Amino acid sequence: MSVNLHLSLKVSHYHPDRTDAIKQAIKAVFAHQQIDSDMSAITECNEGGSYFLSSQTDPEMPVIISGAYKWLPEIQQQLLTATEEANGGLCNVEFDGLSADDDELVEDDEEEL
Repeated sequence: MSVNLHLSLKVSHYHPDRTDAIKQAIKAVFAHQQIDSDMSAITECNEGGSYFLSSQTDPEMPVIISGAYKWLPEIQQQLLTATEEANGGLCNVEFDGLSADDDELVEDDEEEL
């Protein structure tokens, strides 16, 4: 079953000197998953003195994902592995999919109907 999703990525608690390497690692995962053209440029943001990297899909153009309940945890793990390798250590990676049809977060543990 396919789902229309608004995707978002947030990476925090990384080494600032590794920002370019982390961005390249994220771009490689996006390209491998064929969503690179759907995701915005990866930008560095500052919120209350904490820096994070961010990317998301266009709010007006959700992405159609087949098997989203399996796909989301898989890409989350790929992004985590790639960013931690590029960072040279642990960092926080949040990759979420919000259903465009009912504005609910697609959970990893839900079963596909």
